[in-house]
Amino acid sequence: MLSKVFKIQAVIGLVVVGVYALIGLDLAVGAAYGFFVGMMNVLMLSFTFDKANQRSEKDPKAGMLILYVSAVVRFVLLAVLFIVGLFFLEESQVFPVVLTFVLMQLGQLFNLRGKRRLTD
Repeated sequence: MLSKVFKIQAVIGLVVVGVYALIGLDLAVGAAYGFFVGMMNVLMLSFTFDKANQRSEKDPKAGMLILYVSAVVRFVLLAVLFIVGLFFLEESQVFPVVLTFVLMQLGQLFNLRGKRRLTD
């Protein structure tokens, strides 16, 4: 599961970073940070889905609890990563950070195609 999602979002992120590298190096730094934040989200999501699937075999409620808690943890961690990154980056690099992250998350739609549940 990780390899497909990881590859799709990595390719999307690298393409966006490459496009910004052609435009200007300072914008590529912002896009690279957005790529980092996006990959951290993919890794956290994959890790928690694996844990939830393992746990739900024994106790379905515990598996759901892991998913709910991980959503809160990911939200907080992503907010902290965005705040810290945007604090250190220049104002002109804000848009590349956000755009790269959003486009990478849209790549998650490729992973959901043909599934009935998010955890399939």
